[in-house]
Amino acid sequence: MTKQLLIYENVTPLNRVDHRDMSVRQTNNFKFAAETNSVPLVDLEFVKAGSEMPIVFAETETGVVCLALLGTEQDKNAFIDADNNWTGNYVPAFFRRYPFVFAVQDDGEQLTLCIDESYDGINKDGIGERLFDAEGTETNYIKTVLQFAEEYQATFNRTQAFCDRLVENDLLEEARIDYTLNDGKTGGVTGFKRVSVEKFRELSDEKVVELFRSGDLDLIQMHMMSMAQVEALVGRTAKKMAEADATAEFESEPKKKLN
Repeated sequence: MTKQLLIYENVTPLNRVDHRDMSVRQTNNFKFAAETNSVPLVDLEFVKAGSEMPIVFAETETGVVCLALLGTEQDKNAFIDADNNWTGNYVPAFFRRYPFVFAVQDDGEQLTLCIDESYDGINKDGIGERLFDAEGTETNYIKTVLQFAEEYQATFNRTQAFCDRLVENDLLEEARIDYTLNDGKTGGVTGFKRVSVEKFRELSDEKVVELFRSGDLDLIQMHMMSMAQVEALVGRTAKKMAEADATAEFESEPKKKLN
């Protein structure tokens, strides 16, 4: 990760002193996410995300996490076009909560709401939603943001527990995506895991019932079904590469002078 928390560059704890006069203008500009080809995903997103994006798992310093694949090229998001618009139907919650995020203290108990001060929608001109009123009291907007962040954190923790159970049951295997585009270019994506069909089928009836009762079985099946989106993701990548090549070719052409 080249950026703190994937997409955040300058995370600062939100407080009524430094941010008292600040407002946040929401935009449809997804430039902040243009250089990430995967994003953390929580269990409530599996249904909608899985209809467009492959849902996979990856090893991190803190354990295995769940991700949605957004591109087959390193540091390139195939769901964002040249104008930084989101071209998919579903926007992952990790992006929707931006520029806000929770910082977790070392004890894992205390959460602090933070804001990325590099976000271009932050201003002191009163454009958008105020964070605090004139008396320094939290506005309804920031209360809504706080609620969303709290709900996201709760589902993230629950999803993390699901990932931990996949590891405990030894259900994951290393995976990769290899592809060849119509123009002959080849590529691949590595560094992620998926549920092994063979290991899944070898589970005892008792364990399958346990997974069903916990809801894990539904999540596993949605993950497996989402892998059918790999072909569509490669197609998105190919389209974006073709558009980038066409733009580069146009910009390199000598400009003709008018007489």
